[in-house]
Amino acid sequence: MIFDDFKNFDLYDIDETVKNFILNIDPNIPTGRHIISDKAYINIDEYKTRDDSEIKLEAHRKYIDIQFLIQGEEKVYITDRNNLKVNVEYNDEKDIEFFEKTDKKLNVVYLEKNKFVVLYPDDVHSPCMNYENENKTVKKAIVKIKI
Repeated sequence: MIFDDFKNFDLYDIDETVKNFILNIDPNIPTGRHIISDKAYINIDEYKTRDDSEIKLEAHRKYIDIQFLIQGEEKVYITDRNNLKVNVEYNDEKDIEFFEKTDKKLNVVYLEKNKFVVLYPDDVHSPCMNYENENKTVKKAIVKIKI
């Protein structure tokens, strides 16, 4: 996992096409999937953040995520796969699997203006969580980079 500010984005080894797309994204980009290159695309979603009682731990195997907010703020819980039990088997078509809630302590990242998080296959995460106990509408970008 990487969590940082966009002012440091050039420190990371990210494909130039992907980097340019992210750094020049139009805030009015419509929701849905947009192709960036033959190995990357971006999903733009709008939704209301969830309460902590609705944690859904997920992970991917074929793609790295770069997540950031175009509008709003949210928190993302993150942990590793160690000692987690799968509760929805891996779906190869959707590249996602879900894990049971755990008593394991979860790390938290606060996504807000100019912040991004990079999530690798071992980074089990629960995105879309409310920030400061307020369910608000956000507009989020999730870049998917094939590994």
